[in-house]
Parts: sequence; C-alpha cells; structure tokens
Amino acid sequence: MNISPKYHPEGHANVCLILEGTYPYIRGGVSSWVKQLIEGMPELTFSIIFLGGQPDDYDKPAYDIPDNIVHIEVHFLLNEEEAKPEKKKFWQRKADKSALFTRSHELHDQLANTQSPPGNEVVRDFTSLLTGPDALNRSDLYHGEDAWETIRSKYIDAPEGLDFNHYFWTVRTMHGPLFTLGEIAGNPPSADLYHSVSTGYAGYLGAMLKNKTNKPYFVTEHGIYTKEREIDLAHVDWIPDELDPYRVGLDDSMGFLRQTWIRFFQSLGQMTYSSADHVYTLFEGNRLRQIEDGADENRLTIIPNGVNVEKLSQVRRPDNADIPPVLALIGRIVPIKDIKTFIRGMRIVCAKVPQAEGWLVGPEDEDPDYVNECRAMLQSFGLEDSVKFLGFQKLDEIFPQIGLTVLTSISEGQPLTTLEGFAAGIPAITTDVGSCKELIYGGDDEDRKLGSAGAVVPIANPALFAEASIALLTDDQAWRDASAVARKRVETYYDDKDMLQRYHTIYQDGIAIGSRLDSYKKAEGF
Repeated sequence: MNISPKYHPEGHANVCLILEGTYPYIRGGVSSWVKQLIEGMPELTFSIIFLGGQPDDYDKPAYDIPDNIVHIEVHFLLNEEEAKPEKKKFWQRKADKSALFTRSHELHDQLANTQSPPGNEVVRDFTSLLTGPDALNRSDLYHGEDAWETIRSKYIDAPEGLDFNHYFWTVRTMHGPLFTLGEIAGNPPSADLYHSVSTGYAGYLGAMLKNKTNKPYFVTEHGIYTKEREIDLAHVDWIPDELDPYRVGLDDSMGFLRQTWIRFFQSLGQMTYSSADHVYTLFEGNRLRQIEDGADENRLTIIPNGVNVEKLSQVRRPDNADIPPVLALIGRIVPIKDIKTFIRGMRIVCAKVPQAEGWLVGPEDEDPDYVNECRAMLQSFGLEDSVKFLGFQKLDEIFPQIGLTVLTSISEGQPLTTLEGFAAGIPAITTDVGSCKELIYGGDDEDRKLGSAGAVVPIANPALFAEASIALLTDDQAWRDASAVARKRVETYYDDKDMLQRYHTIYQDGIAIGSRLDSYKKAEGF
C-alpha cells in the first residue's frame, strides 16, 4: 500500500483543496476536474487534504502528482483506532465535559428545530467543541457517560421497534469522523485560502478551517452531495429494513435510520453553505437545489465545466469517415451510473444492430460486488462478446473508435465525459439527470438554436435508451448533424480556458486576502 506520495508538513500553499473520495486516488469526473484545475495553474501552489473511507480501499495514487502540489495529507474517516478512556478520575472527566455535551445537545436541537439555515455562529460553536486541548474527543464519544446518556435520551424519541444496538452504532459511526475533522482543523495546513469540492464531511471541514484560520473559503459542487447520499442510502444493505422502522411524519419511502443519516448530511451541507465566502456550481438546476438546501443565492455563482477543446479536436475523425457502431459508457462501474440499464439497453441494440458493441470504460475497483453482478447479467444475456469491460483507458485513444458516448446514470452534475466526447465530435445519449438536457439540447435561447447533440432519455428505461441509440447509429445524416452541433456547443460554451480563467481570478482575489491576513498576524505577533 502506498497512500501518501508526498508529505511536507511545513509546506505553505496558495490553495488548499479539500477532497472527499476523489483526486488523487480515485478516477472520475470530479478528479479529472481537480487535475485540470491544478495543472492549468502551474504558477500557483496547492495542498491537498484527502478524506477517504478505509485504508484498504486505496492503493497508490491514480494520477501523477504535479510539482505545484507542495503538501498532501491523507485521512481515513472509517478507520478510527479504538480510543482509550482518558486517564483522569471519573468525576474530573465528567465535570470537564458535561458542559460541552450540554452545548452540543443545544446546537443539535437548534439545527433540528429551525427552518432557517444555521448562522456561522453555530459552526463556530461546533468547531470549538471539536478543536483545542479541552475539546470533545473520540474517547468521550466511545466511553463517556455523557455520550451514553445523550444517545439514550435521543433513542426514547425514536419509533417503536427500533433496535437500540443498531441505533447506537449508527450514531457512533455517523459522528466518529467529526473527531478526525476536528484533529485536522486543530492543526490546519498553511494556505492562503481553502476550497472544498463538495459539502459533506469535506465541506464541513472547510467550514471548520474557515472558523479556525479566518482565511477565505470557497465551495464548488459538481453533484449535489446530499442528493447523492439520499440515493445511496435508499439502496444500502447495511441498514436492515427489519431493524429500521418508519415514523409518522417522515418520508414514507425510508425508515428512521436512513432519515437520520439524511438529516445529518443536510446539516453538514447547511453549515458548509453558511460558512463559505462563495459557492460555485455548474448549472441552473444545481443552483436552485442549493438554494432550496440553504445556500444564500447572493453567494452562488454558476461556472460550467470546461474541457480542452483544442487537444481533443485533434482526435476527430474525418467528416466522411464511417460511423463505428460502438457505444461507450465512460465512468466508474458503480450503482449510481446504473450500468445494468446500459446492459439491458445493449441487449436490445445488439438484437437490431448485430454488429454493435458496448464498451464500459472506467475503473472497476470501487464496488467489486456490483461489477460481479453486471458481469453475471452480461453472461445471462449472452452478451460477453458484444459488451466489454475495458477498465481505464486514455480517451484520445478511445474516441476515434466509437460512435456514441452514453450515460445511464441516475444522478450526475455536468458530466465531463459528455463534453470531452463533444470536443472529439461524438454525439451523446444520456439520461435526464443533472445538466444533461442543457448539454444535449442547449441552455439559453442562443444555445438551443444550435440544435441537438444527441438525445436525452428517462432514467432506468433501457427500451428508450436503445431506441435513441439505434436512431443515431443507423442514420448517417442525423449522426453527422448531431456531431456538428456537439462540436459547436463545446467550442462556444465549454472550453476549459474560460473555466480556468474564472477560477484563476477567484484564487488571485482570495490569495490576496489570505496573504494580507498572514502579514497582519505576523506584524501583531500572533
């Protein structure tokens, strides 16, 4: 295992990126975007705080580490060593911590019982509970009488039939990572500004760092973290349905424990939004959801994704070249990408276009059980020769060989692979998620005048997915028209030069503020 490629504890950076489960260890759209950002600004220095699940989930980095990354630290949220009880007399420990637990209880009630987003003072108070020599720690959660009594009192309000043991471990698992975040925030990496690329645990860490350092703090959301966790929680099997009863007044589609997790992530998101100096998002649909979730619309700005159009245009096929009957789903092999709908759709496509192939291009190590289920489905359909798992591949080698990029996802932000395909002149078939409809049909009036760059189909509908794919692959003129629109749209609206210039300006302004604060602290002897 080689999880820490570079570690310079004293390295000061212009920008500290806070990343949860992405770059540099996991490939995917967000990781590619982070790579773009870092490599597109070689004159700036970056540090990275990487938050992962467990060490066994990661090996060596999936990307080469560029020279302008001066600091990387890696933390695992689900690998906490068993905290030993503090070596204090019981009455001392109880007297020291009971006031903190009382304040924690008050803050939790404040989050639960107000309709308005929490003010920054709530984040400040939570931060003070988790940082510093007298802060709450894992030992207090795992062994403290105050924690035990708090969990017992909350359990009384739970619905009848909820297993206490399961509830206890849910609370412990949910809150345990916060102590890791407190340790990081208590000794923050030196930077002029902090930038998290999600809400969730990474976003809340950014909020804590903002409160500890007073440096500028920005958030960029690709997918909406709370929405994606809701999707995950609806399908997890580590919350047994028989142990997770429903309660009147909650969403009928989920039990109490799942709803508890969702409210927890919603609270982290709200505190992230309230602390951030500014929040950046990819498209209007995301912006509206963020406002609904508590973000201040006056501190929200849309910056679309961008791709290297100039580079990818070099792999376009000649206009008169044959159209390969190959559909490529480029992405992680995980449930949120709904690979099974792609396979079901390919069964229909191959029945009508026998020479067609489906390529699954992306890493398979994130959810091995799901990969095995997909392989078994292929085998049961007799599609092993037509649908192929190719693993990670270089896109400039894949694009000249395919006719369509496809997405069957049940959630997306603004998929880079679709835009990258556009730059290579390849139309797309996508589900109606995220900004896909804007990418395919256009956003504003001028964009829509360009026409269609493919087709958008409903989620989990293999028949309509297959129908749209066949229509483009078997109609040369329709495919070439869609290809021309795809090229024009990405050149006009989604060139990464525009995206990088906007973030460069944001960073330069933030760096100036952060540097002035450092100079002031130095002058005042802090």
